[in-house]
Amino acid sequence: MRTTRNPRSPRSRRTKEPTPHPALPQSYAAMIERTPSLDDAQLESLLERAVAGTDAARTLEATAVSPGLRIRLEAQVKDGQYAKERLVLAHLRLVPAVAGSYSGRLPFMDLVQEGNIGLVRAADSYDPAHGTFAAYAHRWVRRSIVRAVAAAEHAEKADAGGPTPEQTLLRRRVRQALRHLDAVEARVLEMRFGLLDGTTRTLDEIGRRLGVTKERVAQILESALARLRDVVNPIPLVA
Repeated sequence: MRTTRNPRSPRSRRTKEPTPHPALPQSYAAMIERTPSLDDAQLESLLERAVAGTDAARTLEATAVSPGLRIRLEAQVKDGQYAKERLVLAHLRLVPAVAGSYSGRLPFMDLVQEGNIGLVRAADSYDPAHGTFAAYAHRWVRRSIVRAVAAAEHAEKADAGGPTPEQTLLRRRVRQALRHLDAVEARVLEMRFGLLDGTTRTLDEIGRRLGVTKERVAQILESALARLRDVVNPIPLVA
């Protein structure tokens, strides 16, 4: 089994963490502030569990295993997903810090949402060979934001007529609603309903991308939809 130790990279040291961006909604900033940071031992443990969960998911997908081994591997997958969610939450504060560099290119919270997607992908795909998780996550967050900005600018140039007022209103309400979810829930909804690229995906496909079982995807999806039902009606439209 792979290990998260990277002999070529020194152990990470605590650095001063960025304060929440002033443009963040108060509830979002408060969530970041309430999330405790990780010390080196906690970070290493979570990374080991995340990598082990990804390996277990690949084994289940590619290999016929005994019932006993399947139970153990599925437990590893679930534990790995929990570790990935912890990693995402503990690194949320770096997203608005990166998004601030692209202010004005898209609405700030749209940039944050795109950055959150990149952060989830970093947790999903991390390997010790990538170096420290913080640096790897920073690259993924920036890449996701840059791609979103480029796609928006390309769409504006390609669509001379632009979206209809109804399409603009719907898109804005959907993005506002997604801000009430955590990064993992938002990512599952975006893949399930094709909110990013117009391609809807099955629970199995989403599970393979996230390194979890389709049952876990169904649980996340159900929780996300329930939370959206609670908030979508009273959400005011922000110009």
